[in-house]
Amino acid sequence: MAPIDCLVIGGGQFGLHTARRLQQSGLDYLLLERDAIGDVWRNRLEGMRLFTSRQFCALPELAFPGDPQGFPTTAEMANYLARYAEHFELRIREHSEVMRLDRLATGGFQATLADGTALQASSVVNATGANQMPQVPAISAQLAGEVQQLDACIASTDAIADGRTVAVIGDGASGRQIADRLAGRCSLLLATGSPRGLPPNRLLGRDIFWWLDRLRILYADKNSLVARILKKRNPVPCGEYNNRRLQAKGVEIVGRAQECSGRRIRFDSTGWRDVDTVIWATGYRDRTDWMKLPHCVDDRGFIEEYGETPEPGLFLVGSKWLSCRASELVMGVGVDVERVMVPLQTFLSDGKETP
Repeated sequence: MAPIDCLVIGGGQFGLHTARRLQQSGLDYLLLERDAIGDVWRNRLEGMRLFTSRQFCALPELAFPGDPQGFPTTAEMANYLARYAEHFELRIREHSEVMRLDRLATGGFQATLADGTALQASSVVNATGANQMPQVPAISAQLAGEVQQLDACIASTDAIADGRTVAVIGDGASGRQIADRLAGRCSLLLATGSPRGLPPNRLLGRDIFWWLDRLRILYADKNSLVARILKKRNPVPCGEYNNRRLQAKGVEIVGRAQECSGRRIRFDSTGWRDVDTVIWATGYRDRTDWMKLPHCVDDRGFIEEYGETPEPGLFLVGSKWLSCRASELVMGVGVDVERVMVPLQTFLSDGKETP
């Protein structure tokens, strides 16, 4: 059986648009998604909202339904992605987790699925995304077994009983929304890290991303001065959940978590505190164990430069700062997928390797 031209791994927004571009280019492709299309969003905390308004949540060629000025829930985003796949009749194989990706000695790649199926392709686009696995620090192991430990990927807060002392470790958009959700029925501690900007979602009546889009700040090259400033300040546009507003709801801001012991956590601003539940919202990391190409991964994750990896024919989209700040946002899908399509098509047209 002849190999397909391109295998796309991951059915999020980047994988779907990559599949669409391959479809438009007349290439033989297949998109593999380990769950169902949209599940990566559908399984996030119920009711959680994106911090970009609907006008900036659409993929090319298909409008996002609803008020363009409003902020969609993760469930809306999940439904939109499923509709995108159906609308363009993309060639997708759901519930197909890739367990390993190998380079064949005879050329090309082989992806082995959880059910044992082996698929061969001349090229591969890794679109598994920027937020794959919750990153839980090693100090979590120092907590007693009776302390409930969760991560930012929780689909509901129902598992947390009323009246518990809950420490949310991490003050990004997810951590702050979780703290807000639990405030009022639990005693909440929010552990913050390095100081970061928390601008409002709206500025002068418009989504702040409208201004950033018009000023092209989000698309400044990752090596530019603008990008270096953004990386250093690491702003999160969730002013609705800033310290002052969370404190007004009873959330206590406690600074960085330093160490754990039994049922206690030591924070740099308040010392040791007893906790019943800990929610680790300390970021995400790449899952790389399935990629059996050691020169394409390191301890930080996947190795790439503007979407091109050290392995000819293997490309990456959806990574943080792949080319600019927009690279992990839906707003960056069109730019980064198009950036990768150029070398991908060149690779195939120059004489694609056949296993």
